Amino acid sequence: MAQTIWLHKLSETSKQEAEGMEYVCEHLFQSLTQTGKLVKIKGWNPTPNATAKDGGTYRALFCDSCAKHYTSGHVRLGKESKETKETKQPVWA
Repeated sequence: MAQTIWLHKLSETSKQEAEGMEYVCEHLFQSLTQTGKLVKIKGWNPTPNATAKDGGTYRALFCDSCAKHYTSGHVRLGKESKETKETKQPVWA
């Protein structure tokens, strides 16, 4: 069974740190919320065409673990970065 990778939307300022990627995986998002900036400590894997089951395509930045387990169609959107105006909680199914 494939692993679902949760993506979190970045603020405009964080996108610049993420090489233009608009989303990050859960692990990089946790690091961002703890330190206030993106760090390359867990790996840095830009994936410009990460696809969700519904066919949506996202410019995402994955840590090494998520990059290793990524398969097309197994990403879902979680909450947005605290720096954005709107915050959405992930829907855990």
